[in-house]
Amino acid sequence: MERIVVGVDQSPAGRQALDWAVRECLARGAGLTAVRAWQTPVFGFYYAIEPAISDGPPLAQTEAQRVADEELKLALERVPGGEGLDARAIAVMGPAAQVLVDAAQDTSMVVVGSRGLGALSRAVLGSVSSSVLHHAGCPVAVVPEVAEAPQVEPPRVLVGIDHSPASRAALRYAVEHARRHAAVLVPVFVHEPVVAGAGPDLRELEGGERGSLLATAAAAGANDMVVEPEVCTGHAGEVLNRLARPQDVLVTGSRGRGGFTGLLLGSTSTSIAQHATCPVVVVRN
Repeated sequence: MERIVVGVDQSPAGRQALDWAVRECLARGAGLTAVRAWQTPVFGFYYAIEPAISDGPPLAQTEAQRVADEELKLALERVPGGEGLDARAIAVMGPAAQVLVDAAQDTSMVVVGSRGLGALSRAVLGSVSSSVLHHAGCPVAVVPEVAEAPQVEPPRVLVGIDHSPASRAALRYAVEHARRHAAVLVPVFVHEPVVAGAGPDLRELEGGERGSLLATAAAAGANDMVVEPEVCTGHAGEVLNRLARPQDVLVTGSRGRGGFTGLLLGSTSTSIAQHATCPVVVVRN
């Protein structure tokens, strides 16, 4: 059975990520591993608190395991059908990003929230999610903290396309995700602004690209689903975030060319993950 790994914390975004991972496991028939990273408190090095405990695990590990178990239990109760899921919670010592990357080896996906808990949560979790995006060898889903919104039917799966190998891999993933969730597939091509008189007619360019997107989607297996291609002008990350709704899923490759070059490998990746209004899935080529 395939498994999905999700990072566990007690922030609103962390709980939404956990709920999203539960729903994804149910859609796939996959198992779930909820991972809580922990580290020895700094004061433990100065005051002999943990070393004084000779029997059983350190206090920090015990507390981390308690939090992981409780958060997983609550998520399985919140999500319809969750209580029947093959799910387990584990507490692992180490930096959160490295713990998640290690735990995600040989799994189908790793899921993280885009916000953390504490006064420095924005910077800290930004670095964790960014590090996982850079180093995990499997698809990474970054789930934002968003307000509850009315469900829009049908759901959509947006995927950034630039016809590179990386974006074709993202499209194949998006097709399967859309099929599992009975969603509309929305392939999106973004080109740089065209100066008037300096190139082909914009309407001709967009018409040709829409046809190319439909053909590419069909080649990726989308013949049996609704496909609504979008051709836009601007900066890729800004366009994708503008098009996405909270109920959507946005899929992109880990590396592209043209407007998508480096889209999810640098500062742009962190910005998209932090500001997207829907879950963002990064697919490795």
